[in-house]
Amino acid sequence: MSTATLPPAASDLTPPDPTDPRIYPPLTDAQIERMRAFGEPREFAAGAVVFEQGQRESPFFFLDAGAVRIVERGPEGRQLVHVDAGTFIGDIAMFTGAPAAVACEAVGPVVAHVLDREKLRRLVTSHADIGDLVLRALLARRDWMRAQHVGEIKLLGPAWSDETHRLRTFLERNQVPFSWYDTEACTESCALTDALSITADDFPVIISGENVYRRPDIDGVANCLGLRPDLSEDEPYDLAVIGAGPGGLGAAVYGASEGLSTVVFEGDSPGGQAGTSSKIENYLGFVTGVSGQELTKQATLQARKFGAVMTNPTAVTGIVCDAADLPKRITLNDGRTIKAWAVVIASGASYRKLPDIGCERFEGKGVYYAAGPMEAQQCQTSQVVIVGGGNSAGQAAIFLSEHVEHVHLVIRRPDLSATMSDYLIGRIHTSPTITLHTETEVVGVSGDDRPRSFTFRSPAGEREVAAAALFVMIGASPRTEWIDPTICVALDAKGFVTTGPSAKGHPLFATHWSGSRDPHLLETTRPGVFAVGDVRSGSVKRVASAVGEGAMAVSFVHAFLSEPAVGAARAAARG
Repeated sequence: MSTATLPPAASDLTPPDPTDPRIYPPLTDAQIERMRAFGEPREFAAGAVVFEQGQRESPFFFLDAGAVRIVERGPEGRQLVHVDAGTFIGDIAMFTGAPAAVACEAVGPVVAHVLDREKLRRLVTSHADIGDLVLRALLARRDWMRAQHVGEIKLLGPAWSDETHRLRTFLERNQVPFSWYDTEACTESCALTDALSITADDFPVIISGENVYRRPDIDGVANCLGLRPDLSEDEPYDLAVIGAGPGGLGAAVYGASEGLSTVVFEGDSPGGQAGTSSKIENYLGFVTGVSGQELTKQATLQARKFGAVMTNPTAVTGIVCDAADLPKRITLNDGRTIKAWAVVIASGASYRKLPDIGCERFEGKGVYYAAGPMEAQQCQTSQVVIVGGGNSAGQAAIFLSEHVEHVHLVIRRPDLSATMSDYLIGRIHTSPTITLHTETEVVGVSGDDRPRSFTFRSPAGEREVAAAALFVMIGASPRTEWIDPTICVALDAKGFVTTGPSAKGHPLFATHWSGSRDPHLLETTRPGVFAVGDVRSGSVKRVASAVGEGAMAVSFVHAFLSEPAVGAARAAARG
């Protein structure tokens, strides 16, 4: 995501080098033959459109003969690059079903071998050397496009608008390339608003190619971006995963890679709470750390590479929990019912809100529950307040301290030792731009169209602190509001899903459970329904443990699917 900078004109564009092996890797004759084996031969006349910008399911193809040009439609329409035969044409969006970011035209007569999305997926999973080359090249091309502002969406809206913030958050967390133009600054945005006759009542506005969407809602944006693929309502999936945080993505990757037809439902954006983290430094294998956004991007691509179907925002409203009901039936907020033989609940948790001190009217325009680049940019010349003493609050404090004027970290405890990792505590104490306020609470907020100051209460009394934003990170509540524990799966006293021995010991176990065996370690009070990650009672609130639980759950799913009664039901369904 970039801000308030118009894309370069065609004369300023730095085109990709067709000889750069990172973007257009050379292929051996043997690789070419294997690639052709997955495609269908096609011929295109001179000037023909091979695929159009905005086209769904745009093809991937190997260019046997002739040449093509990649062009960008829209207000700044421009030719991007001329590509000769001997390489392949494609974009990473082909794995997701998202609309093509650019168009491709035949320069002269063209001969190509064309692969649809399923054949491309089979190619990259069955031939590791070609798969690595293809994925690295597609990612490199997308990096070039982002650097050159090619094919990106334009979002126009005022900085201190909750609607603008909601759309920015959704686009950023779904890895959609876009530039935001602050209409309050009225610099580059003025040229676009004047040219398209956009008024203040239209904001926020999204411009995608030649299409202009005024005051769009999240559902409309998701549909136009292809984030909601078609789902099978007749054929049951082997595995349905509810939630796309680390636990859900772990289950999706391992399930799909092990041959299970897998569908993932995410009610908001992939990544969960971890996806909002500016930097995760204690995740195994990442010595210098990894952002939650980058980890999410790689994990979602990995799941799709193996064939998992991901749809968002698509909220699950319930599981039909008849003990004898096979397959399971999952109801969605759009009225559809999807079937699956096994279910992994990974709906995660959400940050709690402060008691009623008037924060609600500033949500999305000064009160936030995540601290990423977008929020840092919003507050870069201001002081900010963070409430919370866990690792998420510590990571946010370190990150924001590098971008804003000053950070006030507020906790009710006398110190951080019981709730935060030692490496974060050390950095907080040594940072000149972070002040730790212990035994303190935020009890008030003042402002007009945005927050201007916050009231702190401590044993010394109350005082006002001028600040532009409040980041609330005070623990999490399980996202189980869609579960009816009396007829579905049992919850503990705090609303988390019980599993394994805890499920067996739950008062509702005898009512819910069928069969003679005990539940598997991550299985709920319903056979074939599992829970992983932050939504699970007794879970360790760490990214690594959630991913591990997702992988472990898949082994239990296999065990469940191999049970005689389930196998017989699956065989009967197949006819």
